Amino acid sequence: MIYFDNAATTKVSKDVLKVYIENIDRYFANPSSIHYLGMEANNKINLAKISILNYLKLNTNEYDVIFTSSATESNNLAIKGYASKNHNRGNTIVTSKIEHASVIEVFKHLENEYNFNVKYLSVDDNGNFLKEELENYINKDTILVSLSPINNELGLKLNIDQVKAYINKFPKCVLHLDLAQTLGKDNFNYSKGDLLTLSSHKIHGLKSIACLIKKKKILLNPILYGGGQEFGLRSSTMDLPLILSFTEAIKETTLNYSKSLLKVKEIYDFLVNELSKIDDVILHNSLNQSPFILNFSLKSKKASVVVEALSNKEIYVSSVSACSSKKEEPSYVLLALNKTLKEASNSIRLSFSYENTLEEAKIFIKELSNILDTIRS
Repeated sequence: MIYFDNAATTKVSKDVLKVYIENIDRYFANPSSIHYLGMEANNKINLAKISILNYLKLNTNEYDVIFTSSATESNNLAIKGYASKNHNRGNTIVTSKIEHASVIEVFKHLENEYNFNVKYLSVDDNGNFLKEELENYINKDTILVSLSPINNELGLKLNIDQVKAYINKFPKCVLHLDLAQTLGKDNFNYSKGDLLTLSSHKIHGLKSIACLIKKKKILLNPILYGGGQEFGLRSSTMDLPLILSFTEAIKETTLNYSKSLLKVKEIYDFLVNELSKIDDVILHNSLNQSPFILNFSLKSKKASVVVEALSNKEIYVSSVSACSSKKEEPSYVLLALNKTLKEASNSIRLSFSYENTLEEAKIFIKELSNILDTIRS
């Protein structure tokens, strides 16, 4: 089996799974209970939060960690929670045209239901923004900007510093960063963000656990109501073994970043070189690119047919973002970058992890070439 779909989800690390299994019997009590077992579990959660902030090199006195069920929930809490809480301070919120659906759809909701003035930044092929748009969109009425430092479809790195320079001029404007595709894939300075989304299953952790990290001074409205856990912002009984496994995944990912990067870069460079030799392939790589994701379109062969043919050979890739794969729609990300409708409707994404090998990449090229030679246009 060759698994090149790590941007959709990753295989769980053996050490992460071990942490979960070892703790599921020991820490079964409800962390909200006031008896000893409950207080013990709650203390473990607080220690896990401190560890996460330390791994990300964030000041533990400046940030809070809020555990959620997914990056989608964290993005919703950050964007809707901040915008609704601070609507009286301004009516403009800003994102880019190439964000993940869990960001874009929240902005559409806020525009339609709360009458926010929503602005969508254009991005060029190198991840830079238009100066005139930054000047017009980020002003004294702007309260929130939400971006992903690395795009989930293309691996394109966005110029966060360029946006941050404008945000810094307006103290009531905060920056939310969706780091689902950034953690473990870039030597990123996490202190650039005021609100940070992290996801476990993107970094070889278990599903159904994620977090939102926020600066303590930032006020949000909850999107879930109930028992008042997590500073009243995320009511739900917390799963300590799952939290401990997530903490282990963050530890492994941050400590092994340099080693993973070297391995993946070799795979990426090989594939770019080999794919560029195939006439039917149009590469969508950039000068400012994460090597963990590689996207290309096919000129004449149907991408979905090629993906299925590869799957039949136990080579797993995706034709679009996993969250949109069943909609049969062109990639709005590629369209926003001025690619043709044909290119946007016929793309394939490869995404890698430290578990992949150069030998797998060589097999992929061989099988892809055979498939392109044999299937109909």
